[in-house]
Amino acid sequence: PENPRIAVNDLLKEVKSISIPEPSAPSTKTKKTKKVVGMDVSWAPIVPLGHTPYSWEGDEEEEVDVKAAAEVKNQPQNREQKKANAKKNKQKAPKQKKQPKNQKPVSDAPLFARIDLRVGHVVRVFEHPDPEVKSLWCEEIDVGEDQPRQIASGLRKFYEKEQFQGKKIIVVCNLKPAKLKGFESKGMVLCASNEDHTKVELVEPPKSAVPGTRISLADLDVTKFKPDERVNPKKKKNVWLDFGPKLRTNGKKVACFDGVPLVVPEGECTVPTLDNCVVR
Repeated sequence: PENPRIAVNDLLKEVKSISIPEPSAPSTKTKKTKKVVGMDVSWAPIVPLGHTPYSWEGDEEEEVDVKAAAEVKNQPQNREQKKANAKKNKQKAPKQKKQPKNQKPVSDAPLFARIDLRVGHVVRVFEHPDPEVKSLWCEEIDVGEDQPRQIASGLRKFYEKEQFQGKKIIVVCNLKPAKLKGFESKGMVLCASNEDHTKVELVEPPKSAVPGTRISLADLDVTKFKPDERVNPKKKKNVWLDFGPKLRTNGKKVACFDGVPLVVPEGECTVPTLDNCVVR
């Protein structure tokens, strides 16, 4: 038999004489086996440029049918794939802070202007519908609206009906309506009181003041501002908690807010005798 070493050397010479073409762009057609005239090299793997079948130790590259791959790509996705892709591609939007429900914007009006104080004219005074209630007067008060407001006040110990009826007073008009012993009161009458609450006096504007006129301060015209629509003094956070403690009479028996007199165009709002006392 022929020497195997000589046969291998002859084979290497044949392989080296083969011209290996430059790599070109992948084709969609299936690669064909290379044939050399006079020698079957179908067993030889396709190797990178610069290598021979004996110097290349890598695995054979897998044949890829480009046309078939494109067809798979264009096939409709099933429901699970769509959900997975949508979840993967979804971008997280920045979270926005949730505002409390029914939250109203904070007013930019000065504190005093947020409370609707108006001149009122007491048109009628009468007993509470419940005869057992002896501490309240019920009133109809003209505050410049189409109809007088019904208001209940705990003044029965301090004013007779004849003393109260017909007076010009000051009414807080934007408090939330409240039922006093079953009678709906749509406002509050402003009064001064001594410390032990044994003496109470109505805060009165000048007798010529017009019902419905808003009460201003000596240094603030409230007509330039809109008061809060409604104030609920029972809530923990409400404007009345800041407003109320600033009301007092001064040494001249003038009702003041933080030391500044309450006024209408006709003059100051006063009480008959109580100086340096709380107003509420």
